[in-house]
Amino acid sequence: MTCRKINTGRLRGIICYTPEFKAGDPRPEGYNAFYEWAEVQHKAGLRQKRCGRCGKWNFPQEMSDKTIESRHSKTKWGPEIITQVPMCKSCESNKK
Repeated sequence: MTCRKINTGRLRGIICYTPEFKAGDPRPEGYNAFYEWAEVQHKAGLRQKRCGRCGKWNFPQEMSDKTIESRHSKTKWGPEIITQVPMCKSCESNKK
C-alpha cells in the first residue's frame, strides 16, 4: 500500500491506495495489498500449489523450478510411492 501526505491550503491528510496488479506480478508487502494481489492472480486463472518442504501455499511465480522427493503410501499396507513435489523460492534459498 502506498500512502501520500497531502498538504495543500486547507486540505490536509494522508491518502493511501494500492497499485494496480497484473497476473504474474511478484507478491507485494503488506496485508491489504496482498489480498488484492491474490484476488487478481486467482481471477487470472493462476492457482496455488503447496510447497513440499514448508507446506505453504504459493502462486506459480513464488515457486522454484526445483522439486524434492516425497515418500508416502496410499494405504497402510500398500507400497511406498515416491513423487516429485515443487519447492517454493524461500525454501530453495534457505536450503543447506
